[in-house]
Amino acid sequence: MAAAHEEAAAWSEEAARRVWGGAVPLQVHLHDADVTALPPPPPFLTLGPRIGYLPLLIPVIKAHFSNALPPGVDTVWFEYKGLPLKWYVPIGVLFDLLCADPERPWNLIVHFRGYPSEILSPCEGEDSVKWSYMNSLKEATFIITGNSKSVMNMSQADQVALWQSVTKGNLDGYKNISTRLKLGPFEEDGLVQTASTERQQSSDEPESPGPGRPWSLFDSMCVVFKKTLRI
Repeated sequence: MAAAHEEAAAWSEEAARRVWGGAVPLQVHLHDADVTALPPPPPFLTLGPRIGYLPLLIPVIKAHFSNALPPGVDTVWFEYKGLPLKWYVPIGVLFDLLCADPERPWNLIVHFRGYPSEILSPCEGEDSVKWSYMNSLKEATFIITGNSKSVMNMSQADQVALWQSVTKGNLDGYKNISTRLKLGPFEEDGLVQTASTERQQSSDEPESPGPGRPWSLFDSMCVVFKKTLRI
């Protein structure tokens, strides 16, 4: 039992470090309607942290396209294949859910006009992303523990440190704060149960995609919930 716990704990730690250290290569194109200079500007290439958020990339993207932007720009938003992207969802989650056959780089379109307020809630920059993150943390805490007191009682300094660890991809800094919330990702019983469950997987669970094929968030969710998810 102890060996199973240690194995699961090591797996959880390695998975977290891979996610926190991972990035999605992005190729961001300025929407044709926003181009005010000829020739059109080249796309902007960057790495989007998997745990990061698209609005946090706006300053560098805006600087890249500054010479071609129309006057009086609106709130910035992103699109993929005609779908406005939810700014409060991490980049890695968006990529995994929307790219069944992952493309690299991920080609996105950035808009500086015509914010789709009927589809997306307003985003006023990093502060909006931060408060959305904290609200999601409260909800997650309530689901796991039955209340959100541990988040509500966080000091302002801890809230700032937690958010900075997310924006900088600092897993160790994040763990220093988040462990006080006792959220996991797996507690001791969960670790042992997970390791035991993995050895007893039923034949109807999704098979490993095999070498050379990416293992996405969708695949992982299928395994965890033991059913086919419809996204």
